[in-house]
Amino acid sequence: MQNLYFSSWEDKKNRYKKSIIILYLFTFAHTILIKMKLRRILSVTATVLLLACCDKMPTRYIDGYNKPVTGADISKATQQLSILIEDGRKAVDSIKSPVIGTTSAALTMKPDRFGQFSVRTTSLMNFAADALLHEAQLHSKEKIDVAISNKGGLRSEIAQGVITFGDIYNVFPFENTLVVMTLKGNQMIHLFNDIAKKNGEAISGAELGIYPPAQDIAFITIGGRKVEPEREYRIATSDYLAQGNDGLFTLAQGYNRREFGITIRDLMLKYVSDLHKQGKSVEPVIDDRIRDCIVTVE
Repeated sequence: MQNLYFSSWEDKKNRYKKSIIILYLFTFAHTILIKMKLRRILSVTATVLLLACCDKMPTRYIDGYNKPVTGADISKATQQLSILIEDGRKAVDSIKSPVIGTTSAALTMKPDRFGQFSVRTTSLMNFAADALLHEAQLHSKEKIDVAISNKGGLRSEIAQGVITFGDIYNVFPFENTLVVMTLKGNQMIHLFNDIAKKNGEAISGAELGIYPPAQDIAFITIGGRKVEPEREYRIATSDYLAQGNDGLFTLAQGYNRREFGITIRDLMLKYVSDLHKQGKSVEPVIDDRIRDCIVTVE
């Protein structure tokens, strides 16, 4: 049995570009198709990517049979694959297009100012953290002091107006799940030092002042009060950050952990949908929960 081959380097590059385009179109579909158990379409996608990269294929034989594969066979298979792909595209579109809520302004990663302060949060970061805090308290049925989400996991933005299922999937594409844990006050101080060194993260329930450019801590408050070193605080975050990833090493020390198995994305979907059912929109917030402070010399 002969192998597939490329006719030339230039043709190889062109076909590779085609495969990248197809792969991009199916990036969003991947998660949804798995949830729908449409694994057949996923396997078809992989086959199409392979065919897209290949040039004219010489005659070959099917394993276990003595019948050669002809150009007509390949053409027929390609048509069948195209039908399956189109069915998959329609399935994905039907899932991601429904409106689940609205937002009164765009949710973006654009930094802003709050009064005289230069802030290190954005409307999208604040939305993600505030929604996480709200939903974590509902699911855990306990008081959550601080919610932390990583800004690097926010992969898109949401325009002013309607919010669709697909919008939330685009912003939260990962399968990260909710974790609630305990940290003592002295550990919280170390955690917020980590956050300061990273130029801020998405947080809710706390405020952080930073002296630039050294990124030293000016102050930390939780619930409007100074952090008490021996007090225990309950933290809501993702399982990814709970392992100490993304530079937030102190979270790996959390104890009294509760893992809920619900994805952060599903929490966001519920948060927006619940607001919509109440006749409310998401109201983007820009505030000074993480801000630069001015060093004063007496």
